[in-house]
Amino acid sequence: MAVCEVSPRVSRSVAVVVPAVPAGPGRRAERLGVRRMAVAKLAGACHEETGKYLRREPARDDFGFELFRRAICERDQAAWEAVFAEYRGMVRAWIRRHPASAAAGEDDQYWVNRAFERFFIAVGPERFGAFPSLAALLRYLKLCAHSVLLDEARAQGGTYVDSLSQHGDEAGEAPDVAGYALGQLAGEDLWAAVQGELQDEADRLVARLCLVLGLKPREVYQRHPERYADVAEVYRVKRNLLDRLRRSPAILAFIG
Repeated sequence: MAVCEVSPRVSRSVAVVVPAVPAGPGRRAERLGVRRMAVAKLAGACHEETGKYLRREPARDDFGFELFRRAICERDQAAWEAVFAEYRGMVRAWIRRHPASAAAGEDDQYWVNRAFERFFIAVGPERFGAFPSLAALLRYLKLCAHSVLLDEARAQGGTYVDSLSQHGDEAGEAPDVAGYALGQLAGEDLWAAVQGELQDEADRLVARLCLVLGLKPREVYQRHPERYADVAEVYRVKRNLLDRLRRSPAILAFIG
């Protein structure tokens, strides 16, 4: 399905992860009501809830989730256009913040389109059940946005990709390309591939706390001083893990 060029409805460059509404006696009827909504009304409700989240107000995720479900499982073109309109501003922000974007060689809209196309092809009706929430779908969309840039970097000879693993920040942590590619982890297949590269409990803690929860090595050490000698050891474990992930055939096959 081609990605349609429509005006973005999300103007702020943030990753929206809208919390689900807690289950209750009327939740089933509520879900049925969402399923019966017309696409235009559903898109309007989704946009309104996104606005609430951006204002740090309680918000629902079921309107956005239903738009994705119809677009992917029912191949509903109108729903797909609504998804693209609502979230392309977010994808553009992910593209611009990725370290490989400077060497990508195309404008932002090109990479936004490629990211949505990869997402649509990779998920499909048969895999939709692996994503239980809007947050999980958006995390995977972010992964697709990063992976199309990394493909281009590798196609240019790998020079830029290799240079990323050599670049460190002020704290001495190398922002390895695998870390950017993984972003927020989503999908059972990807997480299984990551787990296959974990060698011990130190690796498992770093994978869960750094890659999934986004904690810094210093925060990991503060939580588990019994597991690591010092903060420097956490940095070392993380660098080694990301290097293995960057070179892992299973990871490269998944994101490629």
